[in-house]
Amino acid sequence: MTTVLVADDSETILLLMRTRLEMAGYEVETAVDGQEVTEAIHAHGPDEQPDLLLLDAMMPRKSGIDALRELRDAGVDTPALIVSAHQNPTDADAPTDLAIAGYVTKPIDFDLLLREIDALTRVA
Repeated sequence: MTTVLVADDSETILLLMRTRLEMAGYEVETAVDGQEVTEAIHAHGPDEQPDLLLLDAMMPRKSGIDALRELRDAGVDTPALIVSAHQNPTDADAPTDLAIAGYVTKPIDFDLLLREIDALTRVA
């Protein structure tokens, strides 16, 4: 089963994302900030990494961007989608040096999100 790690500082958004993704057949892990993301990734063994990261750009303690930067620096190459309230990604939302697989805006279009996740996690 495909696992998606979703990080957002809003409990409502986390619950909605978990529900929609599980209904679509994904296994979902959640984190409330970037610090929890990096801790979760480092706690997993190399064969237990999630298949996709879905990270809110702006969160307290550590943003999704900062968490992704730390993970990329540690050699973690898990595909990542960045979620932001900005309609057009800025360099702060989607820096080009982090190999971001995509950008999702809030409010989230779940049909579009599920198509993007499917495309990124489909086994060839």
